[in-house]
Parts: sequence; structure tokens; C-alpha cells
Amino acid sequence: MKKNIRLIVIICVVAAVLAGAVILLMKTAPQEEEQEDTQAEVTTLLLYDKAPADLAKLTIENEGGTYEVIRVGEGDDARWTVMDIANLPLSGSVMSKLVDNSSSLTAQQTVVEDPEDISIYGLDVPAATFTAEFSDSGNTVKKLLIGNITPEETKRYVMLEGDPKVYTVFNTALNCFLEDKYALINKTVYSVRTAVDENDTTDYTRINKLTVSRADIDYDIVIEYDIRLDDEDSMVANSSAYVMSEPVFRDLNPETSASVTDGIFGLTASDLAVLNPNEDDLEKSGMNAPAAEVTAEINGGGLLHFRVGNEFINEDGEKEGRYVYVDGINIIYIFSESSLPWLTVKPLDIVTTMYTSNYVYDLDELNITCDGKEMNFKITGDSDDFAVTLNGEAVDGDAFKNLYQFILRAPSSELYFEEISAEPQLTVSIVTRDGGGDLIEFIPDGNRQAVVRLNGQSEYRCQQSYVDRFIKNLELYENGEELVINW
Repeated sequence: MKKNIRLIVIICVVAAVLAGAVILLMKTAPQEEEQEDTQAEVTTLLLYDKAPADLAKLTIENEGGTYEVIRVGEGDDARWTVMDIANLPLSGSVMSKLVDNSSSLTAQQTVVEDPEDISIYGLDVPAATFTAEFSDSGNTVKKLLIGNITPEETKRYVMLEGDPKVYTVFNTALNCFLEDKYALINKTVYSVRTAVDENDTTDYTRINKLTVSRADIDYDIVIEYDIRLDDEDSMVANSSAYVMSEPVFRDLNPETSASVTDGIFGLTASDLAVLNPNEDDLEKSGMNAPAAEVTAEINGGGLLHFRVGNEFINEDGEKEGRYVYVDGINIIYIFSESSLPWLTVKPLDIVTTMYTSNYVYDLDELNITCDGKEMNFKITGDSDDFAVTLNGEAVDGDAFKNLYQFILRAPSSELYFEEISAEPQLTVSIVTRDGGGDLIEFIPDGNRQAVVRLNGQSEYRCQQSYVDRFIKNLELYENGEELVINW
């Protein structure tokens, strides 16, 4: 019985202790809850909102120095600039961001109402400040102090002069004020022009002529818009809008040549080397004897001319790119070599593998001469009623397509410009229904190579093994046997 009484007493004591703990928790919980809620509270607040058009001057100070953004001009001609770099191309999008973000500011959270020590937030020595002066009726002035990054790293602490509160604002609204004035300089040297109005149908993305001159080759590479595309009746199988006109005429491969043609638009430097360079700067960077020189004549009157100079070597002795100077811009830029395909491109890198670009359905005649033997093919019809005769007798049209495909696959191993007087071993004459065509001659040149004379001019070399296989395939074709496509 005594044991039971002792057990009841112990249970009551434990219950009393637990009850006391519960009461204590109940008393303290609201206060802690309230504190947690206060810490987590996000009170998005529009700190001020002014019209960008009313901004008269913006002064920015950061570790890169102090500079002023001012408006010059009136009406539609008005623009924002920084006077000591006003002669350089400034980024319109960056300038607009500075103006817009300083004219209106939204806080994401009120951190503290009246801090005792603003150094906790990095606001005693701010990372940056901006002062926006407005030409409104009250001549409003707003000065913002930008402090440390918050723990979540997506915002920074800020204070408005005259307001004791500490707020947080997203980095995306503040980063532009942390850059020095040179970050305002546009590193894109040529962008596609926009249409003047809805009646402007000019294709500003088209290059009329692109010329590449280089120190390592003794000829220019010239690319031109393929004007044959403007003729509705022209029979052209070229899938690119461009052809190479020098050093040889050849259709471009749209896949391998895209960086050479399209790379002109949006061409952007990785860094700035020298602003307002003098003649000594140009010489030291290699502009007096450039590795490459590029001229692009762009449809609609645009012109881009630039020189690629010496290699840029960083402080660690590593090559980071090339110096580039663009006519009309007082800057020596640094470009990565990967953004400068004109520095290394070779003609055979970007042309099609075909010596002729005529569709089989556009052919009128195909004449092949080999060792004094002539084969005259006459072609009629299209995909529905395609027909071929050989020396006047009907032959298999599908077999002829295979033979023509083999002709289209003729390789080019290198350019060759020397005149050659030897007689061709094999001649292919193509005549199209619109009166055009091509003459391809294969002339043995020793060392298992053959010179290819295209339309009367020596332009390429190819492997003699292709010519040998061509001749054997002619025999297979005449015997009705399957052609061998490899050589």
C-alpha cells in the first residue's frame, strides 16, 4: 500500500513539472512566433517612382570612381551620355537601365526601422551610391546608398538619404550602379540595322560583299550575295545565299560558312584594350601590318571594316585573344580568336564539295569524253517523267542519276592556280535547259594528283584515284553494272 502511495506521489510531481513547462512554453511562444514572423516578413515597398523623362542628372560613385550621366539634345534627338567618354559608342540598353532603375526603386523588405550600427549592413562605407536629380516641380533629389549582399545573395542592403530605415533591393536593380563608367561602352561593333518604318523592306541581314585579306595567304577571299537567286527562272541548286567569287568561284556550304557570313552581325569584343588610341598604340597592337583585314559591304548601305592585329597576352603569359581595330570607333578591342573565323578560314573550308550546282532535273545534256571516247546523254522530263538517252538510245534514268551523283561528289584537295597545257584525261560538259552549265576537265599532274580545270581555268587539285574510279564507273555503267561510289 505504501509503495502505491509513493508511486502516486511521484506521478503527481512529474505531472506538475510537465504542467509548469507547458505554461512556460505557452507564455513564451507568442513572443517567439511574433519575432520569427517579423524576421520572415517581406514588405515590398515602392520607395519612390519618378518619370525617367524628368531625370536631369545621375551621379554614380563606386570603387571604379565617380561619373555623371547627363541628357544631351532635345525631343526625339535626346540621348544619355557620359561626357568624358561621349565620343565612344555607349550601350543604349545599359544607359536605359541606369536611367530607369534610378528613377524608380522598389524595396523587397524593410530590414530595420532605425539601426544603431549601419556598418553591419555595409552602409557606413557603401559599395556604391547614386544621386538622381529630377527636373520635376519639386526638383526632387534621391540619393541611395548600396551596401553588402544579403545572406541569400540575391539582394543588397540599401538606405535612402534622409530615411533611417534599412531595406533590401534585388541585385538585378542595383548591379548597374556597381560598374565603372567603362562598362557603359558598347562592345558590340556591328548590329543589324532595323527597318525605318513598315514601308522599309530592305534586308539589312544580307551582306552584298565580304572581303578577307590575310598575311598568311597571297590571295583575297571574296564572298558575295548570289544574285542568281533574284532571277525566278534561274536554275541554281545552291542552298546558301552566298557564293565565293575569289580566289575561285564556288557555291558556299551554308553550314560551314555561316560563322564567316553571319558572324559579322552582333560581332562583340571580350574586352577593351585602349580607348582613343594614337598611332603608337595602333602600331604596337599590330594594326600597321594586320594578320587579317575584313571589309563587309552590307545591304542598305552599311559598311564594316576592321583589322585583326597581334595576339593579346595576359599578365600570366597566356594568350587570350587578338587586338582588333574597327574603322570609325576610337577603341582597340580584344576579341577571342573563336569569334574571328576570318583569321583562319580557307576557301575549301566553306565551299560546297560540288564543282557544279545544277540539279539533275535541270540538265539538258551531259557529255563525257574519256580517252577519245564520247558519251552524249540527253535528258528530258522531271521527277514524274524523267528520261535519258545515251548516244541516241534510251537508258535507265535511275542509273544515270547515280552516275551524276558520283560527278557531284568530285573532291577538292587543294586550290591550284597555275596554268597547265596538258590534255585532259577526262572531260565532263554540263548543259542546262536555261543555256547555262559547266565544263569540268581532269588533267593528270603526277604524284597521284589531278588538276581540275573548271570552265577553262585551273582552280583545284583532286586525287587521281577519283579520276581512275570515274573511268571504271563509266565501264560499269555501260555494262549495266552497279557503280562503285568510293575511290
